[in-house]
Amino acid sequence: MQPIQAVEKPISTLFEPIVGKVKIKTYFSYYAVFANGFMLALYKNNMVFLRASTNSKAEIQQLEGTYPLQDHDVGINTKNFYAMSYKFALETPKFSIWLTSILEELTNQQRLEEEKRKTQVRSLANMNIKMERILKRINIKNVEQFRQKGYMNTFIELIKQGSDRSDMMLFRLHGAIHQKSIYHITHKERLELLKEANQALYNAGLRHRFDITDED
Repeated sequence: MQPIQAVEKPISTLFEPIVGKVKIKTYFSYYAVFANGFMLALYKNNMVFLRASTNSKAEIQQLEGTYPLQDHDVGINTKNFYAMSYKFALETPKFSIWLTSILEELTNQQRLEEEKRKTQVRSLANMNIKMERILKRINIKNVEQFRQKGYMNTFIELIKQGSDRSDMMLFRLHGAIHQKSIYHITHKERLELLKEANQALYNAGLRHRFDITDED
């Protein structure tokens, strides 16, 4: 396999006028072409294997001589990368449209995934997928619902459901709401939270109480 420098010029000539600066990395026995962090194509032996978008896939599949990339020697088997000669890719005006289409699709997918992650409880401080599942049991399915419920009401509801009633659970919930690591909650803050929890437990008619022995 040639060094990247040997294929840098033809790859840059094809891709950079369309998507700007690209990065080239080895990928098994291929050269992977990246733009904005997305792998858009593979290159090998004057063949371009372009990643097809949802909108362009049908059109690319109809090209004479094209085929999905399958290389059993290195374990590549994909229905999204399609072969075309470098010469064809360089000469057809369609290549620019196809390349722009897949870059836009991947960018939009990333944006949607990031927006979704922001709504997930696991994205908050002290939270993880296990905590996210625990909160779903009391019908808290996203960050907004958690904030509306509040850390104390959530804690009380969890106790009613038979979940963890430890002080650490309380601190985790409080920290998550305030985007504060449990390890950064001071001793004084913890005592105040325990006092608040005891009052909330009393108001809810629950027998559980925290033993607060150090208030100094």
